[in-house]
Amino acid sequence: MEYATEHYHTDLFMALINNNARGHPVLTALLYVFCPMAAKWWLNGADPVVPYDVVWEAISDFTTELTLKDALVKRGVPDLVGHVKKYYEQVTKFRSNHCYDYPASELSQGFKGETIEVTARTGYQDSFDKHFGGDWRNVLRFSRTWLFTTQDWRGGVGVEADKGYAIQKVIVLLNVPRLNKGLIRWPAWCWRIKDGHALRIVLGMMTYDNLQDQFRFALAASSQSYLIEVIEDGKVKQKVIPWEVTPHLYSMDRLYGSVRPARLYDTEKLVLTIPQLAEAARKGACPPLGALFQRGNCEHCGFQALCFTKDGDLTSIVYTSIKDDAKIFDGKFV
Repeated sequence: MEYATEHYHTDLFMALINNNARGHPVLTALLYVFCPMAAKWWLNGADPVVPYDVVWEAISDFTTELTLKDALVKRGVPDLVGHVKKYYEQVTKFRSNHCYDYPASELSQGFKGETIEVTARTGYQDSFDKHFGGDWRNVLRFSRTWLFTTQDWRGGVGVEADKGYAIQKVIVLLNVPRLNKGLIRWPAWCWRIKDGHALRIVLGMMTYDNLQDQFRFALAASSQSYLIEVIEDGKVKQKVIPWEVTPHLYSMDRLYGSVRPARLYDTEKLVLTIPQLAEAARKGACPPLGALFQRGNCEHCGFQALCFTKDGDLTSIVYTSIKDDAKIFDGKFV
């Protein structure tokens, strides 16, 4: 089964729709690093459509009190629970026989257990469309993330299964010193590990092949606090909580389940260049580098429909934008 999970940037687009601070230099700079054209769309008033992301959906449910069975029932496929159990048994057996070959060995062509018979899938297309991105295979991808990838991440960051720990979705508050433009809410994943009276916090951000984009990780490494939701007077309110201890920051590979500690350049210098990147985007230096160089990013971009026709060609407005931007600078950036 093909796993097209390489180029998702779900946290970026979730931050855009959950902050509503259009033009904020931090979000503008992060978009600009992702693709200058995306920054231009957002600054000009467009709202992204967050693409379906099966890994994100799975871990979002995993960090709640739901069981996998509960999650599948909630998503309208209760009769496929038995097929998921069979898949789990097949992956477990295959991993035990190939544990020294490579990580996530079930992704190899030698594994043949990724299937749900046509007769079992009949009548569920509405549920697939509504909850699984229109593809029945995402039922197994969802389950694989829940059953295996989350455990690979846990083991990779050094959390023992029999120790006291909790994993949760957190909203990390990102900030640039002296910018005075307000904090940015950024979704991430957090393990809280208790060892006697000691507390260890592991903060994870999803990537592909553990490729760590420097700005996102630098901002997370500089974060001083996070948001939690509390109920006061019968109403859900958000509270800012300082980190009790400095989190250990890791990238979490969304496909193979491997992790890697953050490896950053000079964090302070990186963070302080963010307003300059945002200013470059505001002035109009916004070529569609994603489309011209790394098309894979475009496949899961929240602004894809603005850059591409239904036939997959670049829209005329993209070509016009390139010409207009080139005229702005007259050969140099100022």
